[in-house]
Amino acid sequence: MDFKTEPYQHQLEQYNKHKDSEYFALFDEMGTGKSKIAIDIASYKYEKGDINAVLIIAPNHVHAQWIQEQYPIHCSVPYKSFIWNSAKKNTNIYANMMDDFITPKSKKLKVFAINVEAFQSEGAIPYIANYVKNNKVFTIIDEATRIKTPTAKRSKTIHKLNKYGQRCILTGTPVTKSPFGLWSMFEFLQHNYFGVNFFIFQARHGVMMQGINERSGARYKTLIDEKTWSIILNQLKKQEELRGNAGLMETDFEDVAGGMSLSVKNVQFIWKQKEFKKFKRLDELKEKIDPITSYATKKDCLDLPDKVYETVYLEMSKEHRKIYNTLKSKLLVQYEGKDLTVINKVALTTRLMQIAGGYFPYTEEREIEIGTNRITIEKKAGMLIGKKNLKLEKIKEELDELNTFPVIIWSKFITELEAIYAELRKDYKCALYYGGTSTSKREYIIEDFKAGKYDIFIGNPSVAGFGLNLQNATTQLFYSNGFNVEERLQAEDRSHRIGVKGACLYKDIVYKNSIDEKITKAIISGRSMNDFFKSQSLHDILTEEE
Repeated sequence: MDFKTEPYQHQLEQYNKHKDSEYFALFDEMGTGKSKIAIDIASYKYEKGDINAVLIIAPNHVHAQWIQEQYPIHCSVPYKSFIWNSAKKNTNIYANMMDDFITPKSKKLKVFAINVEAFQSEGAIPYIANYVKNNKVFTIIDEATRIKTPTAKRSKTIHKLNKYGQRCILTGTPVTKSPFGLWSMFEFLQHNYFGVNFFIFQARHGVMMQGINERSGARYKTLIDEKTWSIILNQLKKQEELRGNAGLMETDFEDVAGGMSLSVKNVQFIWKQKEFKKFKRLDELKEKIDPITSYATKKDCLDLPDKVYETVYLEMSKEHRKIYNTLKSKLLVQYEGKDLTVINKVALTTRLMQIAGGYFPYTEEREIEIGTNRITIEKKAGMLIGKKNLKLEKIKEELDELNTFPVIIWSKFITELEAIYAELRKDYKCALYYGGTSTSKREYIIEDFKAGKYDIFIGNPSVAGFGLNLQNATTQLFYSNGFNVEERLQAEDRSHRIGVKGACLYKDIVYKNSIDEKITKAIISGRSMNDFFKSQSLHDILTEEE
């Protein structure tokens, strides 16, 4: 087959490995050109007569980029395309256009791109069902971790596609927090790929224990925590001392297992392992997926500059620290007449993250009249803690010292994003890209950013961290992070990809002795887990997660 764009060596090797496969996985690092490999293989399969259509499932907006950016560059065969638009699906014109595209035979390769979120509702399902039943389809799932939860509606629906045509999954972050997501992704590739259901898969590769819901009293399976691990290990050590030279007996493991709600095998694993680990038999898992999976890192296959990481540590002001510590210890705090109360660990984590960002979260209420009725509307807001935002002041200092623009600034919360934008636009040409940015405006922002019309791109990783090519920015500043390691790694690689010039610098602005540091630790841990499943050699990995 003649390629429209010449492949890199790793792309050619993966193309040759998978071009005749019914299903496969590309776990190449972000920015190494996975989409080109998939498009080249689709073109080959079309020329060979194995397929006559492609179905692309990707995150919202990313699905459109496949059609608008990737296919025109890389597809070597004649094709016609269609982009799913949820907002138009109920109009007669759109429905007719869909029918005209989906069912009739075509002299060109059909390429249908749809966002993965569309599978959460029923609207798209009939169209997809007709498409896969009436065509010989090659289905590509980009950012396949979006179906990592097997019980989610979108995952269950997409799993049914494994009965039709040929399939592949793409992601540069297959495993960041847990290997459990692999089960669902490979279930799409081939039903019962691992030979066991999801719950047995969890038990095989995770050190599971029984948890109890504090509210309902319901029991559930969860990964072991470090505290429980230590308790079990200490119990076994004490029993070993009592046994003396005889050593531990089977009944000792059984007694501890019964008292701590773990299986005997897991208690034996803890005793043998000693060092805390939540997961087990990962080498076996990697060997299972290796035959149909390809891995490539930018370091090994592209002549890209290194990533450079720096952490800038700050001290909270006394006022800021007092609010942070009070909420953490008492689960409630008051500031400027506003109250903040939390009722569980998840809520506390989120609130501490918001306060670490420098803003006191509260809910604003106001009444409006609708006809003869008055209703109360609630709006979430954030109030600056103290007179200065030290994180934002530090970012301004960092920008003053830079001599290369553009720059990307990432932040997790809306209040932070809007405050950063409002302050920096006074001195720089800034673009704000987050949930509140309209779809039409997003396209212009990216075009203008690539054209050099902005100094600073301010974005939310959950919105702007996937699919965008922003390699003209080699410096990224992280005002705040979340525990979602995949979002962080995806955000990093908006810059570090083919076409980047110069080393990429990533700076985290972190408050000492705060949740910022725990998040940084989680990111490092997740990066190690992800690297393990993309490495060619097996080695011990850090699996602790916050």
